[in-house]
Amino acid sequence: MATTEEQQHTTTWPLNGNGATGGPLVPAGGGLPAPLDEEFDDHPMTLVEHLKELRDRLIKMCLAILVGMVGGFFLTNRVINYFREVVLRSDPNARLVQTESTELISTYLKITFYLGVALAMPILVYQLIRFLSPGLSKTERRYLYYTLPFAMLFFAAGVLFASLIAIPNMYHFLLGFSAGKVDNLIKIGDVFGFFSSLSLWTGIFFEMPIIMFLLSAIGIVGYDVMRRARKFAAVGLMIAAAVITPSPDAVSMLVVWAPMYLLFELGLILARFARRTKPTPAV
Repeated sequence: MATTEEQQHTTTWPLNGNGATGGPLVPAGGGLPAPLDEEFDDHPMTLVEHLKELRDRLIKMCLAILVGMVGGFFLTNRVINYFREVVLRSDPNARLVQTESTELISTYLKITFYLGVALAMPILVYQLIRFLSPGLSKTERRYLYYTLPFAMLFFAAGVLFASLIAIPNMYHFLLGFSAGKVDNLIKIGDVFGFFSSLSLWTGIFFEMPIIMFLLSAIGIVGYDVMRRARKFAAVGLMIAAAVITPSPDAVSMLVVWAPMYLLFELGLILARFARRTKPTPAV
């Protein structure tokens, strides 16, 4: 017969509400142990909750762009002066003109908006990631967070490369070829379209190494597949350079294609590094 002290230390383990189905054993009179935090990293949300969250984050993104446009407004004159400097360096006799009464004002507002988006980009990316992160696995989130600063850095590098190197050299070739033969009257709207279009696409293509690293790290596309596709990538990037380059000359296309192909080779190196550093699952 058990003593009173032994009875106080005895614990019964009945099934917790699952009967014969084999539920978890719980000590009588006690609760379940505290769950691990990772089990509750995400909680299911209804469609209405998702829409409310999307609305709130879109509002924050719009406010961030408006604040960025206030700062961009004071930089717009410098951007227009840079456009004029690029044109005059290519042909001292060239002139920036407007062919419509509202062309300069509309271009001014477009530049202000683009600068506002650029200044608000960290907040925009943060809000987007916070909205998408519940649908990603922990491994995908980890790689996304690690590569995000590099992705923004590469995009900025692409925009700067197009604005400071590629486009001025294109204008130097194009206007230098026509200087002395015709009067170069350049519309300010066309100059802005040239800069904005090529800068945007160049910034996107500069993300190629980061994307290739992520694809290899997550296991969607392996390094060997990318390496075998090198010759197809060279041709595809040449076609892409011809499409995104506003001018039809081959020199401008090569100015854009050469760094894009070098970025593809850098992406191969990163993809190979991701394959070597990928942790092997425990058996």
